[in-house]
Amino acid sequence: MHPTPQAKQAIDAALTGNWKEAVKINLLILKHQPRDIEALNRLGRSFMEIGHKSKAENAYKKVLRLDKFNTIATRNLVNLKTSRLTRLATGKSSYPQTMFLEEPGVTKTIQPIRPGDAKVISRLHPGDPVKVVVRQHNVVAITTANEYLARFPDDLASRLRTLIQAGNTYSAFIRSIDPLKIFVRETGRGAKYHSTPSFPLTEKLTYAAFTPPELIHEEKPDVSATEEQEEESFTEENPPSPLAEE
Repeated sequence: MHPTPQAKQAIDAALTGNWKEAVKINLLILKHQPRDIEALNRLGRSFMEIGHKSKAENAYKKVLRLDKFNTIATRNLVNLKTSRLTRLATGKSSYPQTMFLEEPGVTKTIQPIRPGDAKVISRLHPGDPVKVVVRQHNVVAITTANEYLARFPDDLASRLRTLIQAGNTYSAFIRSIDPLKIFVRETGRGAKYHSTPSFPLTEKLTYAAFTPPELIHEEKPDVSATEEQEEESFTEENPPSPLAEE
């Protein structure tokens, strides 16, 4: 079932981080369809993003009155109550700043291909955990509720599939929504590839690349040996020729 034009506008606003606009659109939808569960969930998410915790809770509670087994509302109410994902008034998330700390060979930020349902993606936010799953011919990212998000690029998927099947383990988190980016961290290595980094550096770095131009000196030929040889040629055993004295 495709979203209505208004629902699509609300989803697009969420995907671009325009949460205040998302609030307005979802409220407009609910004015005419007060039992629209998807709009209520989107509204709760939008209120979370702009720091309106109590309004977000009210939206999710309305969802549970209509559908007491709704996993999205249940999960986000727990998040709100524990303040695990409470937003500040600035709209910034409260996930640890060290979550996306890069470690060469161990972490990688991936922009996946073939993204899935925009409605599923719009419910996510930076810091949300996702699962990395090996399938027959590819590697995909799915939500904790097992909803498809996107595929990993083929070259990386081929490498990760081999490593995961050999015992490597990974954790992954949403890094950004628009564009969708996933931060992957190696959390364990199997015995077969215990010395193999998951994400090897592909570019050879040189010293000059990190050196300011003013500190790079041109190589000059070593003239000291030549000067010593010239001095040796004018010893008592080898006096200069008369022609040289003239």
